[in-house]
Amino acid sequence: MQIVERHHNAVLVIRPTGRLDSSNAPLLDQHLSATIDRGDTIFVIDLSTLDYISSIGLSVLLSAAKKVKRAEGRVALAALNERVRTVMEISGFIRIFDIYPSVEAATVSP
Repeated sequence: MQIVERHHNAVLVIRPTGRLDSSNAPLLDQHLSATIDRGDTIFVIDLSTLDYISSIGLSVLLSAAKKVKRAEGRVALAALNERVRTVMEISGFIRIFDIYPSVEAATVSP
């Protein structure tokens, strides 16, 4: 898994690429934790290049959301493909996260 950070409209955007499963979920977990620990508590996770997400991957996202909430920040998900969106819907995560059709939409929302 490759993880890229960039800024869009002054908002941090984190984009994991590939599969998010048991083999690489700890990498994203460490990255998100480090992001929050350094004080970046408002960010968007761009899932446009994520091919697959497992239950462990969902757990990583949930953990990050809890940490951000404690820090009074905001995390949003953007650009979910159909496969990832289906997993989010089945698992109920669609109700937990603010989800946007694109990074652009997520970074202009209040």
